[in-house]
Amino acid sequence: MSSPTTAAGRHFLFLVTSARRKGNSEHLARHAAAVLPDGCKQTWLNLADLPLPAFDDLRHASTEAWTPAIEGPARTLLSATLEATDLVMITPVYWYSLPAAAKLYLDHWSAWLRAPGWDFKTRMAGKTLWGISVYSDTDPRLAGPLRDSLQFTAEYMKMRWGGLLLGQGNRPGDVLGDHASIVAAGQFFLGPPAV
Repeated sequence: MSSPTTAAGRHFLFLVTSARRKGNSEHLARHAAAVLPDGCKQTWLNLADLPLPAFDDLRHASTEAWTPAIEGPARTLLSATLEATDLVMITPVYWYSLPAAAKLYLDHWSAWLRAPGWDFKTRMAGKTLWGISVYSDTDPRLAGPLRDSLQFTAEYMKMRWGGLLLGQGNRPGDVLGDHASIVAAGQFFLGPPAV
């Protein structure tokens, strides 16, 4: 895999997880993506278009090993996740944490870790996980649980943590008036991942 600061050969999966289409977090993400070099492939998926079933955790349901079936939207998302070098979670702050669709997607990782033939954890190691989010409050610290959830996920999966691009806005389009976050978006993917 290329180094995290080398553009050529990188494939960014932008995963929109908001309950609102074309919301503030997606606006901010598109500003960040606009400055990616031509050598970077971009794939955009919206979880609203790929509804996952409720996650049924059967890891300890019997003495037999759990072999989850990966089909439909789950198979599409698993394949796209593994094909990317960089996974960008576009996740507005909902009740101080991730939107339900984002949390459900991550819950399904528990099944993907056990799905035979995919080698999910091994293949995720070394990829970079990024977060792009918008909060509607006045205190950016309230996005802390969302950031921590993504960063801890990256650490558990032995991924690089790219960092969280955070904007402020409430009504659709408000983030476009947050000058500081728009400027930050133009530099977000160009530096090395966060430590």
